[in-house]
Amino acid sequence: MNPMKFKSLIWLMAGVVAFSACSDDDEQAASMSVSSITTTDGTDLYGATSASSVGADQSVIIGFSEAINANTLSGVALKNGDNVVPASVTATGNTVTIDPNDALFGGTIYTVQINNVQSTDGATAGNVSANFTTSGVGLGSAPQAANQTLYLQFNGGIVDITGNATSDANVEQVSYDVDRFGNANGAAYFNGATAPGNGDIVVMKNAQFLHPSTSISCWFKVDYADFPNGTNRSLFGSGAKMGYFYELGNDLAWMKLPTSHMVSPDPNMNSVGTAWNDVMNGSGSIGGNTLTNYTGSISDLVTNSVWHQMVMTYDNATSQKAVYIDGFAVATFDVNNNTDPGAEWNMTNMTYNTDPNLNTDLAIGFNSAPGNATDDWANYNLAATTFKGFVDDFRIWNVGLTAEQVTVLYNAEKP
Repeated sequence: MNPMKFKSLIWLMAGVVAFSACSDDDEQAASMSVSSITTTDGTDLYGATSASSVGADQSVIIGFSEAINANTLSGVALKNGDNVVPASVTATGNTVTIDPNDALFGGTIYTVQINNVQSTDGATAGNVSANFTTSGVGLGSAPQAANQTLYLQFNGGIVDITGNATSDANVEQVSYDVDRFGNANGAAYFNGATAPGNGDIVVMKNAQFLHPSTSISCWFKVDYADFPNGTNRSLFGSGAKMGYFYELGNDLAWMKLPTSHMVSPDPNMNSVGTAWNDVMNGSGSIGGNTLTNYTGSISDLVTNSVWHQMVMTYDNATSQKAVYIDGFAVATFDVNNNTDPGAEWNMTNMTYNTDPNLNTDLAIGFNSAPGNATDDWANYNLAATTFKGFVDDFRIWNVGLTAEQVTVLYNAEKP
C-alpha cells in the first residue's frame, strides 16, 4: 500500500474513534436524570397526576441520579405563571432544594422548572417541569374572578395577588397565626389598641377600593371577651362614613356596614348620601328605619372563636345592597327606593363623599387609614378600640355578586 495512503487511513480511523468517543460523552451527559420531586413533608410532585392541596409553607426537594454541581442551578426555579418565586436554591450531594422566601399563595398552581443542571462529572440532566396546586382558596376560585380588584391571602405577608394595590409598610403592624384550614402563618391576627393610635392595622394604597358596584368579602374570627358592652371595633374601612366601613360591637349584638352613594335625583343638593346598614338583634334601626330581614341575634351567627365569612354586595344596576354571614343574607334592601325600609333619599352608584380631610386608602383593622380626619371617631391616631381578632382572604370586586354567587363563594372558601 502506498505509505501516504496508509497514513491517511490511520488519521481517518483516528477521527472516527475521536468522534465515537465524543458521542459516548454526549450519551453519558444525557444519562443523568431527575429521580424525584417532593415537598419537605414527603408529598410527591413528580407523579402521574399533578399534586394538589400542597401546603403553602413547603419547600421543594429534587433528587438526581448523580451528585450535583452547585454552580449549575441557574435553571432551577419555582414559578407562579411567568413569575419566578423568590427562593434560595441549594445543592447537597444529589439533592437540590428550593426554599421559598415567603409562604406560597393558597389555591394556586406552581411549576417546578429544572433546566441544564449538571453533575460534578459534567453530565447534564434533561429538562424537567412539574406542576402542583397549593391548598386553600386561590385567585381564580372565586365567582366573578376576573372582576376582583383586590385579594389578600395574609399568608405570612401582605400581598395583593391581583397586583393592583400595594401595602403601606410604614404602618403595617400585624402578626400571623393558623388559618381556618390549619395552615401555619396563614391568617392575620390584629391585636387591638392598648392606647390611641397603636392598634394593629394594614393599609393598602395605590388602587381603587370603591366602585359604582362593589362587593367585599373576608373571613374573620373574634373572641367575645374583646367586644364587651359599649365596645365597637371596625374590621375594615375606606374613608369611614365618607366611603364604607364594617363594624361589630356591644357583645356582638349588632354590626353595621354603611356605604356612601351618589344621590339621584337630588332635589335637596345632597350630592352623596350614606346607606346605614345596621343589624341589631333583628331590630336595628337608624332614624326609625329597620334595616334587616334577619330576626335572630347576630351573636347566634357570629359565634365565639369560630371562623365566619362576611360578604357585602351592592349592584348599581338594581340598587340592591346585601350583607351576608356564612352565605346567609342578614340584611337586604334597595337604596334607591324610599318605600324600602332603610332607604335614604334616592341612592345610586357607590362613591366617596367629598371632604378635604378624606383619605381613601383601604384600612384593615380600623374604619379608615391614618391621615383620614373627617371625624374624630374615624381618626386612627385617636382610636383606642381598633379591631381585635383574626382576618383572612380579603377580596374586593368591581361588580355586585348575586346571592347565588355568594353561596358559591362560601362553599368554595369554607373549611
